[in-house]
Amino acid sequence: MSELFAKEHIKLNLDLKDKDAYLRYIAQLALELGIGKEAQGVYEGLVKRENEFATNLGGGIAIPHTKSEHILKPAVLVLKPRREVAWGDGGEEGVRVIIGILSRNEQGGNAHLELLASLARKLIDGVFKKILVTSGSEEEIFFLVEQALYS
Repeated sequence: MSELFAKEHIKLNLDLKDKDAYLRYIAQLALELGIGKEAQGVYEGLVKRENEFATNLGGGIAIPHTKSEHILKPAVLVLKPRREVAWGDGGEEGVRVIIGILSRNEQGGNAHLELLASLARKLIDGVFKKILVTSGSEEEIFFLVEQALYS
């Protein structure tokens, strides 16, 4: 439907060491997909946001995000680790779905924020969250997230 979210933005069965490795993966994937222009800059933006407040929403979902000059175009990435990932100081449940939200840092260019707000509203829906967390199907995940972004 748009460049904001595509099937190539979904990566399943990832087996990385920890939260930091997933943040680095998001930054590198952004570079590979032409979303970011510098992986290190994207990574640093993600870490800065994580240090400001936790992005673990509970229910097995985390939404690391950044608004950065290192982003060429806004995008949503969905990663599904093979096993739960600790995503905080140990008090929260593990994360099984990581939704990376990458936004450009520009004045007056916030049209995509409405789409991202649609996704955030949908994540309140328990049924939506459960299907997203338990699904192993790229097609199903793509459909769910696309519907959330564009409804």
